[in-house]
Amino acid sequence: MAKTVSKKHWSRMIKAGWSERSMKEKIATLVFIVFAIIFMTVLLDIWTIKISLWDFRYSLQSNELVGSLLEAVELESEGFQDLTKGDISEKDFKSLMNVTDKAIHGLQTDYNMIGEERLAWTQKTERAFRIYRKECGEFLLMDPAVPEYLVKEYEIFRMQDYLKNYGSTLMSLTSKAVNDFYKQRFPLLFFFPAVIFTAAVVMIIVVARTSRAMRKSFVEPIEKLADASRKIAANDLSVDDVVVDNKDEIGDLVHAFNKMKFATSKYIRTLEENRVALDRLHAQELEKIDAENRLVRMRYKALRNQINPHFLFNTLCVISGMAKLEDAGTTDRMINALSSLLRYILRTEENEISLEQELSMIRDYMYLQEMRFGERIKCVIDCDEALCRAGVPTFVIQPIVENSIIHGLAKKEEGGFIRIHVFLGEEKNTLNVMISDTGVGIAKDRLSVIRKELSDNDEEASKIGLSNIYGRLKLLYDSPEFEIDSIEGEGTVVKFTIPFHEMT
Repeated sequence: MAKTVSKKHWSRMIKAGWSERSMKEKIATLVFIVFAIIFMTVLLDIWTIKISLWDFRYSLQSNELVGSLLEAVELESEGFQDLTKGDISEKDFKSLMNVTDKAIHGLQTDYNMIGEERLAWTQKTERAFRIYRKECGEFLLMDPAVPEYLVKEYEIFRMQDYLKNYGSTLMSLTSKAVNDFYKQRFPLLFFFPAVIFTAAVVMIIVVARTSRAMRKSFVEPIEKLADASRKIAANDLSVDDVVVDNKDEIGDLVHAFNKMKFATSKYIRTLEENRVALDRLHAQELEKIDAENRLVRMRYKALRNQINPHFLFNTLCVISGMAKLEDAGTTDRMINALSSLLRYILRTEENEISLEQELSMIRDYMYLQEMRFGERIKCVIDCDEALCRAGVPTFVIQPIVENSIIHGLAKKEEGGFIRIHVFLGEEKNTLNVMISDTGVGIAKDRLSVIRKELSDNDEEASKIGLSNIYGRLKLLYDSPEFEIDSIEGEGTVVKFTIPFHEMT
């Protein structure tokens, strides 16, 4: 009975003290309670994460790192066999070596975490790997014709087996350590639910009691303000004034709210007008940025697709064959042509260059193609010297010429010729570029598909690059023209028209 009276007495004292406090003190009390709960929750979470996730993650990471090492050594061993057979290049094998190097360097070496035995095996594995890597480097520098080459090869095979054994032993030790770690920490997991449940009950009780006390003196007036605010936010400015009996800070807040309500209508209208103007400006900026990004993407795609790997491979094969058949004259010219072509590709960063530079690159390109195909393919460039300073987009002619060779002339046994005709329009203000070939031509249904892709400006529509070229022209010029015509069995003509101007 005495305890019940004491509880009631303390309850009345707390309520009286609470009602005498100002809003600032009440809020400070609430903030203190909230921060205390948050602090307790964070401590509990840190403790839980530390035991249940972080430590387990570190153990699992140990297994993962050792497993990655075993996998890398196995792949490098297979790659070494393929290298000795000639199935892969030395560059590919070095890529496998880099993967193994990263796996070795990624092994854990913290004594406090892995223990003495695992650290000893890790260091032993690293020492063996350094010796193995030195032997690999010496092997790659050896001439396959020398007798020691085969001896070194078998020695490296044996060292790879040693590394695999070291990795397997390290994996066994790591797995055992992880299992022991789990056995130690697993009982703690059963303790988590009880701790979390107890902490949750305590927090709920504290929050519930604090919330009930705050509602009467703070929340209810705030709810009235919030309700009026929601109506105003919904453009209902005819809402009645908020009326409360508070004489404290809440009363001052309500009085200020009622005064601000009358000024809100005009302010909202002004904000709406400003928002509309900013939206228009933002839309214009987005359109400009989008156009610039598309231009960058298209130019990058054009640069990337100009000289495909098949062309480079075939050209280098021809150069190698010519070098065996003659002293060096023709080969030297081919190498110079290819070097000029590659320098042009790698160093040309402008969106627009002179027609003279573009045609010079085409001549180098066609010389290499003519050396590859022999007399089957010829190219004629018909351009007045007065037009050499005309500005044209970079890499706009070469993809079309390459299409003519790949899809048109290369498929004909007798080959054919390509003609590049550059001339001014009737009013002398446009530059016309026409690329024609005597190849196999394009079927009518395929030609219709290509024309539709051009009209839709589909950037991913085709690998031939015509859609990409037309898209770049439209980004660089106001009203370019792009046409393609073909007769199956006779040839194809591609023509584009751009504004004429000379480069400064």
